Amino acid sequence: MIKVGDLVTAQGYNAAFRVCSLSKDQETAEIELFNVSKQQPMEHRMRVSASALSPFSEDASKPLPGS
Repeated sequence: MIKVGDLVTAQGYNAAFRVCSLSKDQETAEIELFNVSKQQPMEHRMRVSASALSPFSEDASKPLPGS
């Protein structure tokens, strides 16, 4: 289950996001673009369906999302 503060990926995006908030019914999430290499948010937020999110995992063979 996704929770506030988690790093996630969003369906249709090749980037890492941090979960800022979840709706009371856990159906939607506000996420912000997150620069993994600098460990900083990039101040771009959007609201998406929570079902479109999956946990972020780094793959050393690929460039880091948001970098």
